[in-house]
Amino acid sequence: MAPDRTEVIRAVDRLFRIASSEEARSLEGLANALSRDRGRPLTIEESAELPVGVFGQWKRNPDNDQILYASWVHAKERTVGHELGHIMLGHIGRPAIELATAFLPESSHELATLMLERNCTHKQEQEEIDAEAFASLLLRRIYNSRTVNHSPIVRSRIDEALG
Repeated sequence: MAPDRTEVIRAVDRLFRIASSEEARSLEGLANALSRDRGRPLTIEESAELPVGVFGQWKRNPDNDQILYASWVHAKERTVGHELGHIMLGHIGRPAIELATAFLPESSHELATLMLERNCTHKQEQEEIDAEAFASLLLRRIYNSRTVNHSPIVRSRIDEALG
């Protein structure tokens, strides 16, 4: 299934609408606008503890959100944009069993599966595609605003008109 481009465009547009002009000029500024809009602190941090192959992770804690990116990631902005996409698109995350087996030793996988088994939909792949599309559009709007037009909000309207 192709990503719902309309949903992704609306999410990016909404993020630019809630941001001030100054916030809309950077990824960090947009993250601050999102934090303010949601009424929840949002921090972005480098992490040396993410497992191999995990570029970034959104941690939704009871009273705050964290976006972690691996210390070896070369495209930090893309990774952070992707995780912001998960937040803006209302994604919930991977089922607990996937997380448990990703972090537990192989000898514990069977027990973890037994303890955490539940019926899950297989929409995670689509959520990853949508988050990537969000990051791509978000970064394009930020970077294009620096060279083509100084207002990401105006750039958003131009992108919308041109498709």
